[in-house]
Amino acid sequence: MKKAVKYFSVPIVVFSLCACEVSTNKEQTDDSMKSGTRAQNQFTNKQQRLAQVEENVESLLSQMTLEEKISRVHASGKFHVSAIERFDIPELWLSDGPHGVRHQIEKFSWDSAGWTDDDSTYLPHLTSVAASWDVEMATLHGSVLGSEARHRKKDIILGPGVNLARLPLYGRNFEYMGEDPFLAAKLVVPEVIAIQKNDVAANVKHYALNTQELNRIGVNAKPDERTLREVYLPVFEAAVKEANVYSIMGAYNQYYGTNVNQSKHLVMDILKGEWGFDGVLLTDWNVDINTYDAAMNGLDLEMGTNVESYDDYFLAQPLLKQIRTGKIPEAVLDDKVRRVLRLQHRIGMMDESRLPGERNTDEHRQIARKIANQGVVLLKNDNNILPLVKPLIKNILVIGPNADKKHGQGGGSSEVKSAYEITPLQGLKNALGDDVRITVMRARSSVLAPIASDYVNSRHWTGTPAWNISTFSDQARTQLISESWIVDAKYISPNKMSELTSIDDSAEKSSPSKATDFITMKADIKPLQTGTHQLKVKALGKFTLSVNGQKILTHEGMNNVVRSHDIELVAGEVYQFVIDYDGNDNFVLGWDAPGNLFSDEASYLAAAKSADAVVYFGGLSHGDDREAIDRHDMKLPNAQDEIITNLLSANPNTIVFMVAGSAVEMPWAEKAKAIVWGWYGGMEAGNAFADILFGDINPSGKMPITLPARLEDTAPITLNDYNATESLYSEGVFIGYRWFEQQNIKPTFSFGHGLSYTQFSLTDINLSAKEISGEQEITVTAMIKNTGKLAGAEVLQLYLHDVESSVDRPVKELKGFAKVYLVPGESKQVSISLNKRDLSFWDIDTNDWLAETGEFEVLLGTALTDIKLKATFKYLQ
Repeated sequence: MKKAVKYFSVPIVVFSLCACEVSTNKEQTDDSMKSGTRAQNQFTNKQQRLAQVEENVESLLSQMTLEEKISRVHASGKFHVSAIERFDIPELWLSDGPHGVRHQIEKFSWDSAGWTDDDSTYLPHLTSVAASWDVEMATLHGSVLGSEARHRKKDIILGPGVNLARLPLYGRNFEYMGEDPFLAAKLVVPEVIAIQKNDVAANVKHYALNTQELNRIGVNAKPDERTLREVYLPVFEAAVKEANVYSIMGAYNQYYGTNVNQSKHLVMDILKGEWGFDGVLLTDWNVDINTYDAAMNGLDLEMGTNVESYDDYFLAQPLLKQIRTGKIPEAVLDDKVRRVLRLQHRIGMMDESRLPGERNTDEHRQIARKIANQGVVLLKNDNNILPLVKPLIKNILVIGPNADKKHGQGGGSSEVKSAYEITPLQGLKNALGDDVRITVMRARSSVLAPIASDYVNSRHWTGTPAWNISTFSDQARTQLISESWIVDAKYISPNKMSELTSIDDSAEKSSPSKATDFITMKADIKPLQTGTHQLKVKALGKFTLSVNGQKILTHEGMNNVVRSHDIELVAGEVYQFVIDYDGNDNFVLGWDAPGNLFSDEASYLAAAKSADAVVYFGGLSHGDDREAIDRHDMKLPNAQDEIITNLLSANPNTIVFMVAGSAVEMPWAEKAKAIVWGWYGGMEAGNAFADILFGDINPSGKMPITLPARLEDTAPITLNDYNATESLYSEGVFIGYRWFEQQNIKPTFSFGHGLSYTQFSLTDINLSAKEISGEQEITVTAMIKNTGKLAGAEVLQLYLHDVESSVDRPVKELKGFAKVYLVPGESKQVSISLNKRDLSFWDIDTNDWLAETGEFEVLLGTALTDIKLKATFKYLQ
């Protein structure tokens, strides 16, 4: 019989016990009164400050010179805007990122400032918040982020990120809130409100249509208006209208031929026009803008441009010149300055009673653990393999690339320097103590694997171990085409990649011979042990490896055999590896190193057979989920599929625990009995994962994305709408699960799916009316009961179906959800309301939202594919 399961591992308020004198009741009462008085005074002061914002802004604006106004609308350092001392206006400081305050950057360079006290609480990524389907988790996430940003003296925290997961390959999916516009919109509001309660401006990003990293600056997004309004704008609209967000960051990409930061339609017509946004629109770093269009079409603050002097920014001296010549009215500048000053006053930058914030507190760390707990999704649990029962386990095998992997300082601008990070392995050790034998392995596959990142000393700016890759137009390598970076010593030609991902290869079969790629890859390699390293290469084409300028290994041909070469290397020394490749197919460079990090197949399978429990921590890392580059495919890297399949054969009860921020193919899913999805869980991830595995916490997360069986099943790939030039959003409003339902494609796991260690029943659906009209709302109620033996939470999901519509609408659209905690035998009535907007689509004829007369079906369940109750009502104009 399974033990009882706690819903929360720890309370949010943490009390510490110490050997100190106990206060008297009077002292406690006095302290409580003082604390209450301080809180009341802070609230009163803030209300007074907010009431005077517009008056103070106009007073300052009327006294400023033209040059002082210009200083408000462009950066004067990497992350700050200059002060104006004669008005006592302090510097405005910004900081990445959405999962914790980034370490301190030098004032005028991208180098680390080298501070020792700039660590912050590393929160679970926003995918975890989305997977919780819980507005409380969004509030807690925002409260910690805002408080810590204030303590670090930041004025704008660059988050949350809210772009939608249109494509599984998108490098920044891990930063965002899933694929559904309604879910993201409902979670962004409490996140923003909580951040801004701490006297810090939230910065919702990236507005808009930033759905790929492939040529992120140049790609031209061209969705139709209905797709734009129904799918990609609602989350930003909610942040503006419901959360009153103080700032928004424009995206890198183009929109119908111009950068989104200077798009009249997106900024002036919609953001600042229809929605009434009165905050600051600021750029990302190094975007493709120009002075006139940016100024006239609503950009307020230019934060990064690749020029030598900040005076050369588009909104610096060039803007001043165009105002003086009369090309741009000064009133345009005034509006921008007014917005920046408004933000500064709203967050109390000139207020001595501004909140101070807190950082790295026990409470914040426990919140991080709680959010991670609530975001874990139990995908599969055949025969109730989970939770594991501690007394029955004496020998556990922990295996996989993420078992002891830390993720905080990677991924790009979302990196966080934390005081510690609990890996899954450490979490299991903390949970099991010294009485259980834990065997740890990293498995080697039969496929030649590239040199592991453990040996790669060179780093990309995102913090990921990486190789520099340069592409040339000629074999002599005199004409550079492009320069980028790549995670592994593994290369697949774009010609080969297009062949692999092509839905219809008829054109491929009739095409002429492919052009040759001329590439050079470089990395600094640092051996872990001194001794003989057996280099191995498998290549189709001409391959040459040089080490410290000496040619070591060459291979030419199309026979794809493995060539090897022994080389003596010294531990701790850094060697420059340079690969030259001429070909149009692929290569892999690997090695056998002394004291190898990896166990062979026979060893790890023998350990799996003899273990009481096997947990494979696989998935992705920030070598895969990362800013600046999309993934090439949806497969697990480094032959994980082979290793997982072998483990499942050796021990059918192997638990597969995925750590990833984007979808992956899982060809072994049917064979596995237990699959868990954990995301990047922050500094307390390992403890949170152990809580789930051993039943201290009952999993209640639900997938905020679809997990397709194949990349080819996804809309952008099927419709050939993923490239470096132009994205038409050909699937229209059918993003994510909507596409899979429309096309009748079965994914591996659906949107909204997630299991529990207990069971629930859903009964007694009722509608507040059979017909509504005009602006009337309708309320849907149902009874939910915990019918199992353990306490836990369930997420009720309400999908709406327009029975007969004049336009093509999704079969189901998420329009409501509620997370409910119940002890065994407990029942609760849950209410979800629908308004006219929920019934509406964007009508291109009237250029407005339209709810058509007719019948609507309410579908209530615990997942997209687990609808338990239905009811219908009519809407009358």
